Amino acid sequence: MIRGLARRFGAALALGVVAVCGACSNADGTAADSSIGSDTIWNQSSRTVDPTALPLGNGKYVTDEPRRGYVFTCDARAFTFRTIIGARVTGPWVHESTATFDRTAKLSIQGNVLHDGSFTISVAGDERSFQGNGLPLGVPTGVFPVQTTDPAYEYDQAPIEIEEQPVAFSVPRSPAVAATPSCTGLDVGITLDGVELSGPLDSSGRDEIAYELQDRCGGVSQPGGLYHRHSLSDCLPHIKEDNALVGYALDGFGIFSPFDANGVELRTADLDECHGTTSPVMWDGEMVTMYHYVLTRDFPYTVSCFKGTPVSRSFPARPAPPMP
Repeated sequence: MIRGLARRFGAALALGVVAVCGACSNADGTAADSSIGSDTIWNQSSRTVDPTALPLGNGKYVTDEPRRGYVFTCDARAFTFRTIIGARVTGPWVHESTATFDRTAKLSIQGNVLHDGSFTISVAGDERSFQGNGLPLGVPTGVFPVQTTDPAYEYDQAPIEIEEQPVAFSVPRSPAVAATPSCTGLDVGITLDGVELSGPLDSSGRDEIAYELQDRCGGVSQPGGLYHRHSLSDCLPHIKEDNALVGYALDGFGIFSPFDANGVELRTADLDECHGTTSPVMWDGEMVTMYHYVLTRDFPYTVSCFKGTPVSRSFPARPAPPMP
């Protein structure tokens, strides 16, 4: 894929903004409805997933070896901060007594801000390279910092402004499964609209998707100003298609939509310990049987360990958080 393909992604996404964010507010943060619409991929009906009772992933990380349904982390200290840095008020959609949350009742951060996103994917030799400015390509974000007039402000003030960041790294074009899986850091991949994909836990070990608030495209700003997501999003190109590529993990393997070739929505229980599977997929224009990761609506949502060998440097370093 070359620069021209990236431009086509941008055009297609821009055409989809109205459908995805038709109820979004203006950039001043005002809107009549701040709940996530019933037509989103998160809220749609499914015979395999109940979005009103998604299981909480609080504390689900391991350090010794991969385990299905858990994050295999390189550093557990990243999830042990006693002071809550993000959402300091738990929303009524979280039901800790039953260890579930109702995604259909969750608020989203308001706003409909379009950025001058730049993102290209190129292939040369044995490498697939990504280059961009850290801003989403062709889709809007919410208003950051969250406005005091936004109902989300009561729960999560998300005080960091989105800033342009240099993103440039390469992964293997034809990744290979390693002898043993690798642990993950805070970042796990990049999506086709140039957005960083991070792991599913916040700095206190809570389920990010349950407790923290995101905008209507599933994103939020992080320390340093980089816009990122922790899971699937309506704004991802091809996310509602069957068996479709939506991004790349840091080991080079593809990240795919939650629907298999027959249109069945996959869950964590259908995947392996790294949140992936092996099946026929379209890869660089050819149908091949290979390993790939899958985004799901249940924890841990995305890559939970690396089946291949991840690159060590990808996204800009985040500022050091306060000591736990």
